[in-house]
Amino acid sequence: MTPPTGVALLTSPGRPAVGVGPRQRRRLGRAPLNGRVGSTWHTAAMRVHIGTDHAGFELKQHLVSELTAKGYEVVDHGPAEYDPEDDYPVYCLPAAQAVVDDPGSLGIVIGGSGNGEAIAANKVDGVRCALAWSEETAKLGRLHNDANVISVGGRMHTPEEATGFIELFLETAFSGDARHQRRIDLLADYEAGR
Repeated sequence: MTPPTGVALLTSPGRPAVGVGPRQRRRLGRAPLNGRVGSTWHTAAMRVHIGTDHAGFELKQHLVSELTAKGYEVVDHGPAEYDPEDDYPVYCLPAAQAVVDDPGSLGIVIGGSGNGEAIAANKVDGVRCALAWSEETAKLGRLHNDANVISVGGRMHTPEEATGFIELFLETAFSGDARHQRRIDLLADYEAGR
């Protein structure tokens, strides 16, 4: 199916493509074009930006492999090799900025606890980074907050647990509920007024 000019195709495994034109995109506001409002799914070619420091390096390597195998287009913002003295802002800020610059993409930042990485990502205008420590927090970050970046502590969880949080985050779409959108708009207005 080829969309008309200005129409994006949303696809879901096992479901027909859905065209979303400029009017629907405006109505959806900041909701990304990579998911149907309130559903749980992803496009096979969703781009995911990832960055970490030394504390999350092994988890990042694992996630790049896992997510690529599942059909995600993973953009690795580093580091390329383990360095016990590296600094998370060097990698997490570019990953977060790339999410803003690449509409429809999502991001992952990883560190020892995930706290500093979430703080760094949230310094980038347009980023809503959620620190996830459970399946529920990962899902609610997307469902209620329309988070576009997830932060995970590589030293806090097994690779399997962290992978589960991240996959749930990537597969969950923003609910679109008016109360949640209102709150997101208040944050965006504050950010724009700085």
